[in-house]
Amino acid sequence: MISRLIRPYHGVRRTLLTVRRATTRTRRPVLTRIVMMACVCLAGLTTSCTMDSFLFSSTEVASYSLPSTAIPDSLVRAVTFTSGGQTLYGFFARQPVSKQIEPHYVVLYHHGNKYNIEHYWERVALLWQCGFSVFIYDYRGYGMSEGRLESETMLLEDAEAAWSSLVNTHMADSAQIVQYGFSLGGVPAIYLATRHQTHALVTEAAFASAEALVQSGTVLNIPGRYVMKDGFDNAGRIGNVHTKLLMLHGEEDDFIPLTTHATQLYNHARQPKTLIKIPGAGHSTIPATMGEQTYMDVISAFVRGI
Repeated sequence: MISRLIRPYHGVRRTLLTVRRATTRTRRPVLTRIVMMACVCLAGLTTSCTMDSFLFSSTEVASYSLPSTAIPDSLVRAVTFTSGGQTLYGFFARQPVSKQIEPHYVVLYHHGNKYNIEHYWERVALLWQCGFSVFIYDYRGYGMSEGRLESETMLLEDAEAAWSSLVNTHMADSAQIVQYGFSLGGVPAIYLATRHQTHALVTEAAFASAEALVQSGTVLNIPGRYVMKDGFDNAGRIGNVHTKLLMLHGEEDDFIPLTTHATQLYNHARQPKTLIKIPGAGHSTIPATMGEQTYMDVISAFVRGI
C-alpha cells in the first residue's frame, strides 16, 4: 500500500515528502557506471569527441500514432512552430470549457532524452485528468520535428519557441503556466522558469548538471567539461527560480541517483520547495510506483495550492 507522509525538514514544515510502500531494496547495478567510464575514456582520446550526444537519443517518425487515453481526440490539436529555422511538432490537449476549473492551469511538458511524444502521451493523459490543459512538443530530430538536436543551446531555443507558441499563438496566460520537466526535460523547464512568469515548476528525475552526471556515472572525480562541452547546469540555474517548486525523484533511480542530483538541486533551490522521494521507483517509473491516482492527487494539490 502506498501512503503519503508529510514530514518537517530541518524545522521547515511541508518541505520534504516521502511516498512509501513495501519494497525490497536492491544494490545499484554497476553496468551504468561501466558504460559511463568507457564513454569518458573514448571522449578523452580526442578533443572532437564529447559525451553531449549521449544525452540526445531521438526517435524519428513519419507520423504520430498516439496511444488511446482518456483524452478525447476532439480535444487534441496538432501544433507546429519553428525553432532555429526548423519546424517542430507538438500537441495541445485542451480541457473542455465546461470542465475548466478557474484559475485554469496549462502544463508545458518537456520530455526526456529518449523516444518522442508517443512514448510520453500516457503521462500527458495523467496531467490532463488532473484538470489541466497540456502542451507537449518534440525537440529537433525527435518524432516529426525537423533538424537535429546537438547542443544545450538548441534545446533551450526549442523550449523558448514552444513557450512562445503556447503564449502567443494558443493564447495561454503565462501566469497560469506550469513548467514540467522529466529527466532531460528538467533543463528547459528550469531555464524557462528563470526567464518567464510561471505559476509553478515541477521536475521529475531531473539531474543537477553535466558534471554531476559524469561523476555519479563514473565514480571519477573529474570535471564534466573534460568530456562534455555544455554544462546543463540545473543546479546553477534553479536558484534563480522565483516560483514554487515540486521535485519528484525515485530512490532506486540508477541513471540519475537521488542523493547526487535531487539533493543538490533541492539545496540550491529557493523556498517554497518540496522534494518527494519515492521508494522503489526507478528513473521512469514514478507515476506507476506511486500509483496513478496518488501521483495525480499530489500534482493537483501542489499546483492548486490545496
